[in-house]
Amino acid sequence: MDFRAHLCNMHAIKRLLHDSFHAPETRAFVLANDVLAALTLLSILGIVLETVQQLSWLSWLWVAIEYSTVFFFSLEYIGRVLSAPAARSYVFSFFGIIDLLAVLPTLLGLGNLTYLKTARTLRILRFLRMIRLAKIARFNKAHTSDIEQNVAIHRLNLQIYFVALITIIVIFGSLIYIFEGQQTNFTNIPLGMLWATKVILGDVPHAEPTSALGQVVLITTRFAGLFLFGLLLSVMNATLQRLLLGSSQK
Repeated sequence: MDFRAHLCNMHAIKRLLHDSFHAPETRAFVLANDVLAALTLLSILGIVLETVQQLSWLSWLWVAIEYSTVFFFSLEYIGRVLSAPAARSYVFSFFGIIDLLAVLPTLLGLGNLTYLKTARTLRILRFLRMIRLAKIARFNKAHTSDIEQNVAIHRLNLQIYFVALITIIVIFGSLIYIFEGQQTNFTNIPLGMLWATKVILGDVPHAEPTSALGQVVLITTRFAGLFLFGLLLSVMNATLQRLLLGSSQK
C-alpha cells in the first residue's frame, strides 16, 4: 500500500508540474505564471535599485530579495526540467538558459555580476507569452465571439510591446552602466535606463560612450529601437484595421 501511495503521490506531483508549466487552460498554469512574473519583477527591481548609491542603506533588503527570489526560481527550474517532455531540449533552449542564468550567479557567489542577473528581465517575455496562451485558451473554452477574442488579443499584443520596450531599456541600461559606470552619466542602472530611453527615442540628445564596448551597446540599442518601432507599427496596424475597417489580421 505504501508503494502504491508513493506512486500516486509522484503521479500527482508530475501532473501538477505539467499543468503549472504546460497547460494554459488550467488554473495552476495561470497562478504559477502570475506568481513567477511577480517574483521576476521584484527581482529586477532589486537589481536596478541596489546600484543607486543613495539607497545603499537598504542593502539588507536587496540581499533578502535576491536570495528569496532565487530560491523560488531554483524550484521553478527543477520543476521545468522534471516536467519537460524532453529535459535536454529545455535545458539548452533559449528560455532554459535564461532560467539557469537567473539562479546561477547567486548560487555560485557571483552576485556582483550585474549583467548576468539582468538576464532575468528576458523571463518577462516568456511569462507574457504564457499569459497570452492562457487567455486564448480561456476565450476558446468560454466560446467567446471572434470579435471579442480579437479585441482582447490586440490589447494583449499592445501590452506585450510595452513590456518588451521596458525589458530592452533595462537590459541596455544595465549594460551601459557596466561598461561606462565610471562616467557621471552612468553611475547607476536607472541613469543607464534613462540613457537607453533617449537612444531609442532617436533625436533626443544623450551622453556618448567612451569605451569600445560602450559604443557597441549604443549601436545595438539603436538597432533595438528600430526593431521596437517596427513592432509597434505592426501592432498598431492590426488595431487600426479592426477599428476603422472592422477587420483584423491574424
